[in-house]
Amino acid sequence: MFDNVLNRTENWRGMTLKWISGSILLLLFFASSASTGGLRTQLGEVVVENLQIGQSYSLRDLANLSLRVINTSDYSVELRMDLLAPGEAELKHEAEPIPDLSWISLSCDSFYLESGKEAVSEIVMAIPDEERYLGKRYQFMIWSHTVPGSEGGMFLATGLKSRIIFTTDSVSSDRSAGLEVPSGSAAFAVLPTELHLDQVPGGTSYDIHMNTGTALLIKNPTDDELTLKLYSRTVGGSLASLEPGWEDTPDAGYLTFDANEVRIPPRAVRAVNPYLRVPEEAGLQGKKLMFVIHVCDETRQVITGVYVRVFAALK
Repeated sequence: MFDNVLNRTENWRGMTLKWISGSILLLLFFASSASTGGLRTQLGEVVVENLQIGQSYSLRDLANLSLRVINTSDYSVELRMDLLAPGEAELKHEAEPIPDLSWISLSCDSFYLESGKEAVSEIVMAIPDEERYLGKRYQFMIWSHTVPGSEGGMFLATGLKSRIIFTTDSVSSDRSAGLEVPSGSAAFAVLPTELHLDQVPGGTSYDIHMNTGTALLIKNPTDDELTLKLYSRTVGGSLASLEPGWEDTPDAGYLTFDANEVRIPPRAVRAVNPYLRVPEEAGLQGKKLMFVIHVCDETRQVITGVYVRVFAALK
């Protein structure tokens, strides 16, 4: 069942990598991968936290994450990947524009891409060893776009942007200890990436599976048993962004699960059912509330996690 769903829905993976004080999370902001004009990418927005100054980081080595762009048109194109400093309107999570784009490099930035083929580029971030960069939050963009004149004789370029935000640790680590950055990858998948709930009554326990026919399906593709935890979070209590037209829930506790911890055997799928109960006395009738479900594996040095956004329109 899960594999059939995967064939119909683009599987966006979220991941959190923690090393000493560092973590990385790929935020799930869309139900499908970002796409435009015959191009598609799964890299929409990435937040990387507590990186050390004076070190170089590969997102591929950190979390098996590369910039992948697919040519979905029926003709070949010339594709470029350009690094950009964000404009004021593009800045998120109180980030500043990256001081120097030379900190970032791509393993390849130019491709000739046939129809249906995928371009892959590794992203490397090298942070200068200067104390003025401690405790900062920076952002840069990658613009993946076709070259005008390369699209079957067309002269309009199409493209899409990926946003990468990273923070630096407030304290420089002792690199003489000889610690190495571990590698990791997303060890599980969760579908759907969004839940949309309409006309949710207040004062009662709203069974999401019974009312919508949808539960959270969590797949373990590995050969090891996984133990995962589920958390309900406010948008403000997560790294997600609030969707326009929606309000952050005042209480993440309104959203619960039939299991807060699940064990999934190797190569197996587990369904978890969320429930929503908004007290009538909360005075939220007619509100459009947004929640964040965080599914994560906290049992290993490399911690992976997925965000699922929940949109609940109350009666």
